[in-house]
Amino acid sequence: MKPSSVDWRARLEACGFEGARDVPPGYAAHVLRSWREPLAAEAALREQLQQQPEDKDALKTLIALLREQGRGDEELPLRRQLQERRCQELRVPEHALDTVISYLEAAETGSPPPERSADAYVSALFDLYAPTFDDSLRGFLAYRAPELLLDAVHSVLGSRRGLEVLDLGCGTGLAGPLLKPLARNLEGIDLSTGMLDKARERGVYDALHAGELTAWLTTSSARPDLIVAVDVLVYFGALEPLFAQVARRLAPEGLFAFTVEKSTEPGYRLQPSARYAHHLDYVQHCAHAAGLRPVVEREETLRRQAGQPVIGHVVVLAHA
Repeated sequence: MKPSSVDWRARLEACGFEGARDVPPGYAAHVLRSWREPLAAEAALREQLQQQPEDKDALKTLIALLREQGRGDEELPLRRQLQERRCQELRVPEHALDTVISYLEAAETGSPPPERSADAYVSALFDLYAPTFDDSLRGFLAYRAPELLLDAVHSVLGSRRGLEVLDLGCGTGLAGPLLKPLARNLEGIDLSTGMLDKARERGVYDALHAGELTAWLTTSSARPDLIVAVDVLVYFGALEPLFAQVARRLAPEGLFAFTVEKSTEPGYRLQPSARYAHHLDYVQHCAHAAGLRPVVEREETLRRQAGQPVIGHVVVLAHA
């Protein structure tokens, strides 16, 4: 039986639901799905989407319903539609839509991920959230990564000060006030110009640069004593290219300090959050390949997500 031919109101009535003729289709779909009436629930969802095409929750539920029934081919165009809406909300440029959608699809479905996130996704995401980013991280997400990372750095530096410091993916500059006391010169780089505007307001950076991290390091002549990447490598899957450029630029006695989200699977994986997680063995392998060695490795709670702790690694590397 085709879902379009199913009278979902009749199914509600048959199941003893009072007022079935007046209930909104979106709510009816929820009830019918809970009663294991997938075809009737689907019919109600499709009616809901006809009435309210922008109802993302109904679209997500329909996608999940099709997946539960093993109807993946029908699910694909709906997922594309959902991702297109997400890109519209983020104001992703038209020329980058396919790349960003492929990235988001890999995060959602678990298909083989790209080696790193789509630059257009990262810049659009953080341009959009720049005005409320700090309040969200510090309040709702209980974000502690900058403090945890700087504590690890201090444990290695001791009394060293007057450093050339580079803040990779500096964002709104949350780490800036913590880094400034260490720095003779403090510079930051980020893809998002919206984030850089907020970082500039802090008044602690000597220079701020807009650009992609690996490419910027490739062309830079800087020789930092300390390079930090706080909550940045979650947008990199393969770490080898970045680590190689960091090692090339880092001063002889320099340190590279960063956080990653913990994975229990080998290598790296792209999570449904569209953020990468890394196994510590893989991080160590990439460090060794770049001529770097761990001097600090700590497992910490970096923040919270959906009320659950996000466990990560706080790592400091030095030249081998």
